[in-house]
Amino acid sequence: MTKTTHIKQGSILSSPLFRRFLAPIVLTMLVFTMAIYFFAVPYLKNLVYSLEEKSVMTNLNDIHSLIEANYYATEAYKKSVMAAHRREMKNITLFAETYLKNKVRQVDEGLISRKKAQTAALAELRRFKYGAKKENFVWVADYNGYFLSHPDPKMNKTDFSEVRDVFGNYILTPLIQKALDKGEGYHSYWWQRPGSDLPAEKLSYARVFPQWEWIIGTGVFIDDLQAEILVRKEKMIGELRRILKPIVVGKTGYIYIFDAWNNVIIHPDQKLENTDISNLINPITKHKLVDDLIAASRTKSQKLVYKWNKPSDPTHFIYDKIDWVQHVKGFNWYIVASVYTDELNASSYMLRNKILIIGGVVVLMSIFIVALLVGRLLMPIRSLSITAGRVEDGDLLARCDERGKDEIGILGRAFNRMVERLRENIEELDHKVMERTRKLNLANEDLTLMVDRLERHNEEITYLNILAEQLQACNELSDTPPVVADAMVRLFPECGGMLAIADSKGETLDPVISWGGYEQGKDNFAVSQCLAFKDNKIHLSERPGMQPLCEHIRPAEEHLSLCLPLLSQSQVLGMIYLQCAGEIKRLSADEKSRHLNHLHRLALTVTDQLSMSMANLRLMTRLQNLSVRDGLTGLFNRRYMEETMNREFQLAKRHESKVGVIMLDVDFFKKFNDTYGHEAGDLVLVELSRLMRDNVRKEDIVCRYGGEEFVIIMPSAPLELVAQRAELIRKMVDEELRLEYNEHKFHVTISMGAACYPDHGEP
Repeated sequence: MTKTTHIKQGSILSSPLFRRFLAPIVLTMLVFTMAIYFFAVPYLKNLVYSLEEKSVMTNLNDIHSLIEANYYATEAYKKSVMAAHRREMKNITLFAETYLKNKVRQVDEGLISRKKAQTAALAELRRFKYGAKKENFVWVADYNGYFLSHPDPKMNKTDFSEVRDVFGNYILTPLIQKALDKGEGYHSYWWQRPGSDLPAEKLSYARVFPQWEWIIGTGVFIDDLQAEILVRKEKMIGELRRILKPIVVGKTGYIYIFDAWNNVIIHPDQKLENTDISNLINPITKHKLVDDLIAASRTKSQKLVYKWNKPSDPTHFIYDKIDWVQHVKGFNWYIVASVYTDELNASSYMLRNKILIIGGVVVLMSIFIVALLVGRLLMPIRSLSITAGRVEDGDLLARCDERGKDEIGILGRAFNRMVERLRENIEELDHKVMERTRKLNLANEDLTLMVDRLERHNEEITYLNILAEQLQACNELSDTPPVVADAMVRLFPECGGMLAIADSKGETLDPVISWGGYEQGKDNFAVSQCLAFKDNKIHLSERPGMQPLCEHIRPAEEHLSLCLPLLSQSQVLGMIYLQCAGEIKRLSADEKSRHLNHLHRLALTVTDQLSMSMANLRLMTRLQNLSVRDGLTGLFNRRYMEETMNREFQLAKRHESKVGVIMLDVDFFKKFNDTYGHEAGDLVLVELSRLMRDNVRKEDIVCRYGGEEFVIIMPSAPLELVAQRAELIRKMVDEELRLEYNEHKFHVTISMGAACYPDHGEP
């Protein structure tokens, strides 16, 4: 209940004194009422109008930020996918180039003629296919644009130098020119997909192979990326339509979006969507309305006022209308908030009318009562004047004495009711403003949450790009664990975990690194112990104790865990284990589902990217080993030995240091082979190689020279150290190299020689 303040009055005054004060009292009341009207009403009108305009601009700014965030996310995704395509094409072409270099080496070593090598290489490349649908391939052409190898029989062995796409652009000639100028290059054009007559955009990459004056190239279709971007854009438009639908400006005002080609993107009336509005004319300027709206978006106020019709009066363009316009540069869209001016001022007009009516009634009643009560006491009237002054100062709880039953009492009660109604109206207005502000705050919170999610998504895309770049910089598979750990900390900040690398057979996993406070086990474990490899997909355990857990982890209550298999064409490369300590039980069902879907989607993206990079690194390592390693013993081959020996001699000469060389062979090896068989001979070579690797320095280089002959290169080693190492190896062979084959036990001996540069001459 509202507390009322009652004012006590003094002694009674005579009637002549009252008549003396009658005129000033009436004048005071008139001035008071006019002051309220001329000062309070315009102020409140401007205040309400300013709040309405600020509300509209807040909505426009939030929608503008949301659309821009969607645009940047789409562009980042497009760049990421295109970069992945370029890396894949380059890696495939480098793989083909390595294969051709191997053929050139065979020709140089006299193992095969150049013509046979070229014929075999072209046939092998023509059969090579890659990609998810196996529709991508490698082609070979000469410098003049003649296809030497192409999987399509119609294009194989044909001149393609003058062929153009559907837009009249050359297809092969620009790509060959870029490759000849810079050694490599990219080129895009339009070409038919296999099995389709419709052209699609294709990106190709080529490198020069100067040894045979060939151009090696490959290409991928990128129209799927454009289609996915359009789907993302349509999904974003649908989400914007859902957000804009409940937003009303004034009584019937609304927000709509059109693009730079005058096409309506989103409108409350869906019949107007995807229609051209360039035929609408501004009645004031006689210009196209869209041109005036676009021009208004470039002004400081971003506002356009014009005359328009109403649905109730469609033939008369006499009603003032105001539009606020903002330009979204990324999509080249324009966001418009449109409302009739009288609707925007409706609240202020209503408030003005109420104040005017109440003020008029009060003035009339006051003058009438004062005229009738001219013979009444001065004190009640003075009390009324004092009370009016307090109300004018803003004290709406002030009340006059209304206990009398005569005209003075009536006037007092009427005045009190007026003040009470004024207070109630102001409180009602404050309540409406607060309620509207609350709704706007809720809408703003929703938009802010969406923007935060988009920002997090952009951060994840950025971290994924950084991960891809860092993986691209890795030279060996052993370089990847710290890169993966750093990326996991960024992408899954609430999770700890570890990375396990598979052995060459893909049967055992070895934990190599952990992060986020997770304590990894030191022991290897079998691939079969991880449930993720049963169906080769991500295994998620949401409720430990109620769902099956992998054998390689310990049960952890209240923890969400994921096992991410790293696979390449069904080959096991490794596994990532994540353990999230977030309190998922406290989330609502929708939040929980959204959180799990986000984790699964992000984990799948990381798994695909990491699997591809690890497979490429493993392939590169394998190719390098094939070029410098002996296939039987795993030692460096003769070619690598010759290159290394020349390099070490040059370094020793430059730094005036020494290089030791030990050469050895197996005694009576041919007789041993004839007696026990070649498999037993291979066993001798393998075990002898293992013994030498285990008994040399880390910087020493053990090579197989040929047959049963071996060479050990010892950089920075004087003759004494070389002799000691040779004696150690001879002793180890004599005492520890015991072999058994087909129930036959045998022992071998070796002959060794040692020399030191420059003590024993120049090489």
